[in-house]
Amino acid sequence: MQKDGRYESILFEKTVIGLALCRMNGDLVYVNPAYAEIIGRPVEQVLALSYWEITPEKYATQEKKQLESLEKTGKYGPYEKEYIHADGHLVPVRLSGQIVEIDGDEYIWSSVEDITEQKQAEKELERLLKEVNQLSFQDGLTGIANRRMFDQTLDREWKRAQRDRTPLSMIMLDIDYFKQYNDYFGHLQGDECLKQIAKALSGVTKRAIDLIGRYGGDEFVVLLPETNKKQSIQLAEQCFSAVKRLKLPQKPSIVSDVVTVSAGVSTSNPLKEISSSTLIEAADKLLYQAKKKGRNRFEYHKD
Repeated sequence: MQKDGRYESILFEKTVIGLALCRMNGDLVYVNPAYAEIIGRPVEQVLALSYWEITPEKYATQEKKQLESLEKTGKYGPYEKEYIHADGHLVPVRLSGQIVEIDGDEYIWSSVEDITEQKQAEKELERLLKEVNQLSFQDGLTGIANRRMFDQTLDREWKRAQRDRTPLSMIMLDIDYFKQYNDYFGHLQGDECLKQIAKALSGVTKRAIDLIGRYGGDEFVVLLPETNKKQSIQLAEQCFSAVKRLKLPQKPSIVSDVVTVSAGVSTSNPLKEISSSTLIEAADKLLYQAKKKGRNRFEYHKD
């Protein structure tokens, strides 16, 4: 241990927190090794730089506010920004500091912490939360929207249709004799059938505002904002064609040698006094009619 009273110097050199002393114009006067390591340069090279040379221009407004705080209160921070590393990449840091007087001159004394690991952890957490959020609105088997996502989207689009006075359409589809399909081919093949149909329906419409979802069991829904009855019927025909093109064998043959669907197509011009459930109820009734009339067909209001 040193016995000459220079304990402060030892702490200054050994601390893992970056420490710097600079003039009021930003010229660096003294930095410790931890500060130089953050910048990725030897101490001597860092001292040849100005604070502004290692600060990206995008932080100009933020830096101005910190300087105003420094002038008013004699201190600034803590706040977060980035430094320009010697190799060009940006290093996220957290700074705080104050004005100090040395030999009658004012300097800015700063402490700087490299928060790269913290920021990486925050990004990973954000990614995981986003993934969990997506999963909570995604059907686990087919990967398309689940019932929860459909309900929330329908509520939002219903209100938008009321506000903008635009039509809102819906296609509700059910796989014909899916129970018999499962009994004959087994549940694993049944799951594959559901996946294939979900994929086929997803390829029918490419608009970002449309929603393809699994309503439950072997039922699917296609929600079509800003879509009138004629357009929705055309899309229902495309859904039927897309499913038949899969040529999934259906045995024993009941209505077809390949898997087919039945559907109900409903369209509404939402009014303030009616609920979004009316659109679902109408599609469900029309789906029931399609099944009653022999399946492998879709029904819609003829008026």
